[in-house]
Order: sequence, then C-alpha cells, then structure tokens
Amino acid sequence: MLPSPYQIKKTLMYPRKWYMRRRENLEPGFLRSALELHYYRPAFYAWLGAVGENSQLLHEAPIDDDSLVLDVGAFIGEWAEEIIARYNPRILAFEPDPRNFRQLQQKLGDNPKVSCHEYGLGDSNETLPMALQWMGSTVFDDNVDAPDTKWVEVQIRDIVAAWQALQLDRVDLMKINIEGAEFPLLERMADAGLLQQVDTYLIQFHEWHPGAYHRRRKIRRALARTHNLEWDYHFIWEKWVRKPASPG
Repeated sequence: MLPSPYQIKKTLMYPRKWYMRRRENLEPGFLRSALELHYYRPAFYAWLGAVGENSQLLHEAPIDDDSLVLDVGAFIGEWAEEIIARYNPRILAFEPDPRNFRQLQQKLGDNPKVSCHEYGLGDSNETLPMALQWMGSTVFDDNVDAPDTKWVEVQIRDIVAAWQALQLDRVDLMKINIEGAEFPLLERMADAGLLQQVDTYLIQFHEWHPGAYHRRRKIRRALARTHNLEWDYHFIWEKWVRKPASPG
C-alpha cells in the first residue's frame, strides 16, 4: 500500500520535528503530543497564537438562549459548558466513548437544556470498534495490533435518520470534532441536502486519515455553496457561517 500524503509529509518533515523538539524542549504532555502530531507546522503555531489572543475563538457564534446547538464529539462537555455559560442555548451532545460519556453526563446531565446521547453520528447505522486513545478516541485507526490499544464497541447512527428521529429542522451551530469520522458525516450531509440546514459550523478536520486532503476539498466546495469561510487554520479548526440571504 502506498503511503498517504500525511505519511509522506511526516517523513519529509522528520528533521524539522527533531529540531523543533530540541528547540521547544517541552515536557511530555498534551501540547508536545499535539505539536508532534501536526509536525510543528506553522498553522498549528498560528492557531496557538490566535487562541492566545482570543481564548473564546471556539465559543463565538451568532446564537442566543433560543438557539439549538449540536455538539458532535462532545468529549466530557468542556466546550458545551463554555457555550452554556455564554449563551445558554439548547444543546444536543453526542459522545460514543463510554468513558467520556459518563463524565459528560455527570457534568451536564442535570441541565434541562442539554440532551446527552451515547452514540456518534456518521453515514450509516452501525456498531464499530473504537480505539480508546489519549489524544482522541477514534473508529478510524490503523494500529489495530498495537498491544497497548484498548478497544470498545460503540454505536454510530446515520445523520439523516438521527435528524429525523430527533425532529430537527434548522440548527444554529454545529461543532464537529470526531477524529476522522467528520469525513463520512459531512459527505452524508452534503448528499442528503443537510449542510444548508446548519447556520454555523466549527469543524476540526483530521489530516492523518486516508483520503483526507481530497475529501476535505470536496466537503469545503459543498459548504462554499451556502456558507462563507470565516477563518481557517489548516487541518486544525475552521469556521463556516451561512451566507446572508439575497435581497428581494
């Protein structure tokens, strides 16, 4: 099997990674792991700088207490908690990792405006093995033989079926951070005509998954028909906002 573009880039950037590891001299931890995952590229430093200037960059949206928010990949509810503090909208939070879901329930389960769902959203209804990882649990993992990888069966639901079951119409904000599953999810939404049903998107695309570059380009072209790109940190986070209605 030919290496992916991400694998090729990581190989070519290895000398930079080694140099930057020595220059930064960071202790092992989240920041060092994230920098190495992104091979110390400038876009990640630009993101760190942007968040340093505006710590609420991922929590700014044209919403209020009447809005509906989908938190897809809710983790333990930290992002949702910030959104509640700022806007107090209604939130549907989706988290298939059972460890994270338990903490999500403990944090937000008593809030009457938050509904916690122990499944992920994708392009079909299925049960999949999920690799439980520190940097982000995923159903897309090549290291199936890694001896220290723990696995659990999780539920994924077709976004179209879930949209109907939850009786959704327009959604004001949708945050997506699902470790590679964003590709089939957004492709399914594009095919079903659901992309235009969401006013604002916050999306984290994951570069290290097969076909990531091509699939991201296609999704972005589909989004651009109805939304404007407000800001973009390449394969880190990007924000799309619905285009204003044409006058008349």
